[in-house]
Amino acid sequence: MTLTTIALQNLRRRKGRTAFLLFTFVLVSAIIVCLQALAVNLQADLQKSLTQYGANVIITPRSEHLALSYGGLAVPGLSYEIKTLDNSVLDIVTRNTGSGIQTIAPKVIGKINFQDKSLLVVGVDFASELKMKPWWKINGKQPQAREIVAGATVAKQNSLAAGSTMNLNGLSYSVAGIMQETGGSEDNVIFTDIPTARVLTGNTDSWSMIELNSLRPDQTVLRLSELLPAAKVDAVSQLVQGTQESVDRFRNYALFASLILVLIGILIVAVTVTANVNNRTPEIGILRAIGFRKEHILGLFLREILLLSLSGSLAGYVLGAIAPPLFGHLIFAKSFPFHLFPGLALLTIGASLVLASVSVAYPAWRAASLDSTEAFRYI
Repeated sequence: MTLTTIALQNLRRRKGRTAFLLFTFVLVSAIIVCLQALAVNLQADLQKSLTQYGANVIITPRSEHLALSYGGLAVPGLSYEIKTLDNSVLDIVTRNTGSGIQTIAPKVIGKINFQDKSLLVVGVDFASELKMKPWWKINGKQPQAREIVAGATVAKQNSLAAGSTMNLNGLSYSVAGIMQETGGSEDNVIFTDIPTARVLTGNTDSWSMIELNSLRPDQTVLRLSELLPAAKVDAVSQLVQGTQESVDRFRNYALFASLILVLIGILIVAVTVTANVNNRTPEIGILRAIGFRKEHILGLFLREILLLSLSGSLAGYVLGAIAPPLFGHLIFAKSFPFHLFPGLALLTIGASLVLASVSVAYPAWRAASLDSTEAFRYI
């Protein structure tokens, strides 16, 4: 008969204490895994939201602005020096995508004449723009060279439809599609690809603005502000930043709560095992009488607690992992997908085994060090 077999028999014989200790490991592990899984899911949900909210960092030319007033009358400011974003700005941004930048959307913006009216034309990279702004819907197709997409208001005012033509700056351009109404500035402009916009606006070697989508807007702004002193870099996603602060606070709370639960678990196990040692003094005396050495007694108690810890942490991990998909909608009004979190599983089980060993170390050592003469009195 091995020590492991004896340990299993002891656990089956003491069903009450076994159930209590097992419940402790399950509860502590489940709560810790649930909190950490929620933190991971909330961070993933935030990153998904970042792509849905569109650009959260914008780079524009830095201009010197002069505010004027006379006799209490405020006069709109005058820009007396306007700098442009040259091609090197885009190169610098592209080389620094490690600061959390996911999507880069440069733009060429200018004014053109159409039927004695002024229209705003915006040249974009449609692949990047549609990735950043999934709410854009085009009735038609994406424009190729010498083609445009008209905003909803522009199309309505000029009776445009997919397949129509527009005479812009003396050249004929085909209308590839009509942008569905967004309620924003997109409704009042025409879009085209960047090379066509450069021809229409005459802007051949600079950018009007660059929009970015970043997972860490604040860090991106700080980094690019240092690298681009001639440009103005601003974060424009206050809603996402506030959400990030909430996620960070929840993560810190989850970590603090996990540490408290670990300490409580250690105390519960230590106290329970200590009481168990006191009640099992006769058993220890019998084991010593038949030849068990101190290391055998120590190994017996360690096996018992490690078996409980392993089974309890496994069950707790499963419960903690399935809790967010089941109850996330009730608590956070969000639906979280189920994830296995293999790293979290290994960490939970490993930490449970280590902490179980720590909590039982003193009681087990005390049992192993029990004076043989004292133990023999109970035989």
